[in-house]
Amino acid sequence: MKRPKKVLLLGAGGMGMAPLALYLRGAGVRVEAYDDCFTEPGKSYLIEKGIHVLDELNPIKVPDCIVHSSAIQKDDKFLLQCENSDIPIYRRGEFLAKLFARHRVIAVVGSHGKTSVSGRLAWVLRECKFEASHIIGAQFQKFFMPAGFYSKSKWAVLEVDESDGSIEAFSPWMTICLNCDWDHVDQYQNQTSFSDTLKSLFLRTKNTVICSDSSTLKSITQKISGKEVAFFKGLKKPSDFLQANDRAVKLAARMLGLSLSDKILDEFPGMERRQSTLFESKDRMVVEDYAHHPTEIASLLNQREDQLPDHLMKVVFQPHRYSRTKAFAPSFAEELARADELYLLPTYGAFEKFDPSGAVEAITGYLPPRLRETTHIFKNFTELKNQLTQSSSVEKDQIIFLGAGNINKWAHAFASWNVAGGKKLDAFGAFVQGRISSQTILMKDKPIGSMTTMGVGGSTKWYAEPANIEDLRVLVEGCQFFEIQRAMIGRGSNLLIPDQGFGGLVIRLRGLFWHRIDLRTEDTIIVGAGARLKEICKFACRNNLTGFEFLEGIPGTLGGALRMNAGAMGWEIFDLVEWVKFLLPDGQIKQIDGAELEVGYRYCKEAYDGIALCAKLKAEGRAQHLEIRKVIEQMSRKRRKSQPTQSSSGCVFRNPESHPAGWLIEKAGLKGEKIGDAGVSEVHGNFIVNHGQATTDHVVELIQRVKQRVEDTHGVILEPEVNLLGQSWNQYLS
Repeated sequence: MKRPKKVLLLGAGGMGMAPLALYLRGAGVRVEAYDDCFTEPGKSYLIEKGIHVLDELNPIKVPDCIVHSSAIQKDDKFLLQCENSDIPIYRRGEFLAKLFARHRVIAVVGSHGKTSVSGRLAWVLRECKFEASHIIGAQFQKFFMPAGFYSKSKWAVLEVDESDGSIEAFSPWMTICLNCDWDHVDQYQNQTSFSDTLKSLFLRTKNTVICSDSSTLKSITQKISGKEVAFFKGLKKPSDFLQANDRAVKLAARMLGLSLSDKILDEFPGMERRQSTLFESKDRMVVEDYAHHPTEIASLLNQREDQLPDHLMKVVFQPHRYSRTKAFAPSFAEELARADELYLLPTYGAFEKFDPSGAVEAITGYLPPRLRETTHIFKNFTELKNQLTQSSSVEKDQIIFLGAGNINKWAHAFASWNVAGGKKLDAFGAFVQGRISSQTILMKDKPIGSMTTMGVGGSTKWYAEPANIEDLRVLVEGCQFFEIQRAMIGRGSNLLIPDQGFGGLVIRLRGLFWHRIDLRTEDTIIVGAGARLKEICKFACRNNLTGFEFLEGIPGTLGGALRMNAGAMGWEIFDLVEWVKFLLPDGQIKQIDGAELEVGYRYCKEAYDGIALCAKLKAEGRAQHLEIRKVIEQMSRKRRKSQPTQSSSGCVFRNPESHPAGWLIEKAGLKGEKIGDAGVSEVHGNFIVNHGQATTDHVVELIQRVKQRVEDTHGVILEPEVNLLGQSWNQYLS
């Protein structure tokens, strides 16, 4: 394959694709990368290295080819559209095989340990000044080295994955096979089919085959000829896997003419999610590992027993994929039985459809009685945390989180809880630090009353301005893990901050990422949730689009307008909405058509349950710029005449069916009524204004008085339209 000049990578946030992006960029290729679930700091690292990370799957340049991860299925809508073009489409493994067909590839294969060994080998080659490219399936600890590296040398270290069958496309110069346990049961029917795949790879290997001295691999290599075959000492007992990894690297280096000192391997920085210690004190250690196969679990738990024999071993396990869990349930139970205490999470399905026979419950039936009676399945972090931290007869414990799904988030949350000494607000801070980009603003005890249009109120315990969707997702996850109340504010209209402040996290979508306004077609625009309504109105006017004029005088952002279904002059924001993209409570991003949204007066259910990220708005029609400007000016004059200019939170009460709230308040003789510096507007009765030094308590007391007077005078019960952050009006107005 001729190296392409422009490549589009799909699923680029995963650890198969991100290293490929780094390699290609290092080779001078223009790389555009998309994933609907990037994470930090990985995304920022890609951007820092010159990769064009797309927020929407809308390539800037027509690519020479498209490469996608195995998680993206053949029936993906975008891929189906691309099939009608002349752009070649490859799975990651197929693309790697073609890209490195003329290289001297050192392929690291096997059921377990590929990442650890390929990472170690890339590390020692660099330390020995042996020029080679590499693509590894995980990040090095603290990004000590890039997981993907380009060298002009013809040598390349590749972690070759057997999970999707693309291993069949490789013909390496050297193959290092660590083991051959049956795994990926969706791809290989049995042990024999996987052994045949490895035998075929060994036959295609041009020079050297290096294997562990397991009987199975020895049997396979006996059936090949014409190759140099070398063996390294394998596992005498399961806890020997780290030593076996080092032996494989030393033997491979020797075959390349290198002599390694033990010091080089001792200084290896390690790989993420491989035997990572997240918290350590004199009584407790919290560890996470990617182990998701019975053999891997056996190896790790044996090692942990040897290292800390006086610590109670508590294991938290999340099965990965229904097919694997179904096939190996008895073996999982046998190896997990080494734990003193066992805690289970629901099976992480990845891209597989739900299969009840592969659910985590399939494991519990095979557990020994002592664990079967005490092991529970947890869907809630707080319940798991409480169980893990209950006192036991043993003073010391090691808590080991195992699995290849999203259990790493649970592990980091639990470690953060321990770092914070059980204080949930501090645990939140520990959890999000290091998981959000440096562009995100995160502050503690931030005064926010001045961020509202009323200008009253106290501070919030945590305040954040996320730089992107990934950081926003982490902030939301942190709140969910530690049961912290969160709130969104835009420009702070229709909002009161209690004088005593807010005991959770306030999120504000500020910055260029959230403020974008782009023309999508001649009569539609894409708008970020942080864009000001006034700016949307101006943009529409400049582009000759009508229907947006009423937004000019509403002091808010699109996100707040969607949440409140903001309106004026007989119009509402959802009159314009074609679709809205939301971040849902479960972390998914979903685009929902306007017609499917549950919308009412000053309310949108989906915008309360989730967080609006952006929307597509459709114009009513088109007109000349000057004509639209005239309509805007007419509305503006009407608003200035009928609404106060002092600081306020907008209309305080909803309009009842009988009469407008402002008319009822005026007829009750309440215009000009004051408590402290909070007063009912002389211009419009449904506005309470800040005459300079008002407090939220003043405003609330005045709202109570107005509500009671209108009820006494007219027999009408007014309901507040303005929100009281973190509190319910019921406690004040019942």
